[in-house]
Amino acid sequence: MGLSRVERVVPGTRWLRGYTGQFVVADLIAGITVGLTVLPQGLAYATLAGLEPQYGLYSAFVGGVVYALLGGCREVTIGPTALLSLMTSRHTGYGGESGPQLAILLCFLSGVVELLMAVLRLGALVDLISLPVTVGFTSATALIIGASQLKALLGIRGGSGSGFASTVRTVIEKIPEARVADSILGVVSIAVLLALLRTQRSANAKVENGHTTQATVSDVART
Repeated sequence: MGLSRVERVVPGTRWLRGYTGQFVVADLIAGITVGLTVLPQGLAYATLAGLEPQYGLYSAFVGGVVYALLGGCREVTIGPTALLSLMTSRHTGYGGESGPQLAILLCFLSGVVELLMAVLRLGALVDLISLPVTVGFTSATALIIGASQLKALLGIRGGSGSGFASTVRTVIEKIPEARVADSILGVVSIAVLLALLRTQRSANAKVENGHTTQATVSDVART
């Protein structure tokens, strides 16, 4: 069955043909769950990008709404990321008056480039990027993001450096200005998150071991 003109222009309408009332409850639960996760995440990404918190919320839901209508893949996650926030901060002036305008311009130009790449079928260029380059880029990004958050973790006021080394040096120089309460809160929060992660992994391991044991018993019984 061919696609209608509307479905070609707005690919997101394709799933409406098979959408039933059974999906409403599941989608509602998924929406609430994702929303509770996206709210603090969007605020954090806005801070990382050097913008006011509300811009993180804008970027969290506007992209999803637009892609739901114009996107062709339902499994793609659309929204701000730590890497994009870090790259945006290089152009927003870290909270300057022209920061939001520059961020909007950057978003528009990025969309134009992506649109041109889609029209010219240049997606295959991604295959030319080797795995070591991707891993190195991701690891360096993680270090830069971690270093940029040290100031907030320790409650140190003032600007950060422009790079990893300068940021770490600035934090070390301003350690006497660190706030004890903020530092304790940050360390405790990290400890709680790590404990929850370890608990989740332990629970998943027990479930997998239970399934493996059950499968083994079933195989033995059959033989």
